[in-house]
Amino acid sequence: MRVVTKVKCDELEVIKMYISSGFIITVEIFTVPGGYKSFANCSFIQPDYLIGTGFHSTKKGSVMLAVKEFHGLLLALPES
Repeated sequence: MRVVTKVKCDELEVIKMYISSGFIITVEIFTVPGGYKSFANCSFIQPDYLIGTGFHSTKKGSVMLAVKEFHGLLLALPES
């Protein structure tokens, strides 16, 4: 697994986690009053509702919450 972090501006940071060939989890971290808000999604074609969100006073906590919610949404998808 490879992790790449890119700071877009003062309020936005993007983390890309390269899990396997073609599977990338992207987490966008926004600085908001009171902490950080993160949104996690993946590189595969997916429904619009399949985005994990996290709000926490620390950046690491926000990212962990977003990825955890995203993982739960992935597990809840019906297999086709």
